[in-house]
Amino acid sequence: MSESIAIPLSLLQKFFVATTAFQELEDELENFLLTYDPVFIAKMRQARKEQVEKELSAPENLEQALCVK
Repeated sequence: MSESIAIPLSLLQKFFVATTAFQELEDELENFLLTYDPVFIAKMRQARKEQVEKELSAPENLEQALCVK
């Protein structure tokens, strides 16, 4: 015997807005914290130096150098 519950559309819309806001907050907080991470900053500076020196030939190499993905 299964029963279903009707959830009001307005409630689902509020849930979507809250979820989106939380995801944005999480991204912004991560970015903020990275600006104070000396290891991350050093990696970014080194990657930028290598990019300027044209030692990196493709975006995939930059991702690998920064241990991204």
